[in-house]
Amino acid sequence: MKYKLQRDTRDNLFLVLFVLPFLIVFTIFFLYPFFKGVILSFTDWNGISPEYNFIWLKNYVDLFTKDERFINSLLITLIYTFAVVVISNILGIALSLLIEHSGKMKNPLRVGFFLPYVFSLVVVGFSWKLIFTKVFPDLYKLTGWNFFDLDFLGDSQLAVVAVIAVSIWQGLGYYLVIYIAGIQSIDSNILEAADIDGATGWKKFWNVTFPLLMPSVTICVFTSIAGAFKVFDAVFVLTSGGPGYATETIALNIYNEAFGSANLYGYGMAKAVILAIIILIVTFIQLHYFQKKEVQM
Repeated sequence: MKYKLQRDTRDNLFLVLFVLPFLIVFTIFFLYPFFKGVILSFTDWNGISPEYNFIWLKNYVDLFTKDERFINSLLITLIYTFAVVVISNILGIALSLLIEHSGKMKNPLRVGFFLPYVFSLVVVGFSWKLIFTKVFPDLYKLTGWNFFDLDFLGDSQLAVVAVIAVSIWQGLGYYLVIYIAGIQSIDSNILEAADIDGATGWKKFWNVTFPLLMPSVTICVFTSIAGAFKVFDAVFVLTSGGPGYATETIALNIYNEAFGSANLYGYGMAKAVILAIIILIVTFIQLHYFQKKEVQM
């Protein structure tokens, strides 16, 4: 008994020493800035002056009662998140099924769809901005098609669609890889049994394949929700939140508030805290719901 206790103590000590470097880095670069930011959200700090005053809940009251721009950015973010999460995951599942049954074209298709994910959204954003502003007008002159004459970045409604489309195009490869891995992990005997029972087409997918893909769906929906709520680079590069504030997401609104001409760092931190709370609530609900739907093989 004494030997077992000593062995457990030694193992626990090794475990603590093993994770200690990570805990130190995590505390310095995440936990401390996070809690410091929460404290600053109750102040009027401008991000420059060494002095600031505590104004407690005034920032939080103002952003919900006086800041129409924040409310607009919240709505834009919700629209963007819903569209990106739903479309990315539906396309990811559909394309993964098609690719897995594409024979010799399987590997080229995987590479082709995953390649945009290798590049950052900043690079992708600049590339698509060039396409929207230079390539499309040239194509309109050549073809005369009205689609290429649309002002994708200057029209308030089309700009939102353009940002959503670019984000889906860039991130689709990541979800595709996860769904392909999920499909490959499904026991072929289960699919063969479904064929023997007469399950084909949509019935086979909905009643057999999709339930077994739920662990992959949980991962992809979680990551797509977290990423969509925090989107900044694609919007910043493509439209800078314009025209007007038609495409300004919460992350961009926080950036403009804290580091723009206003220099309202404390007010921006209050918005960041609200964004963090929203992400935590949504992801908790999503994980709780989808994990209940998962099927153990």
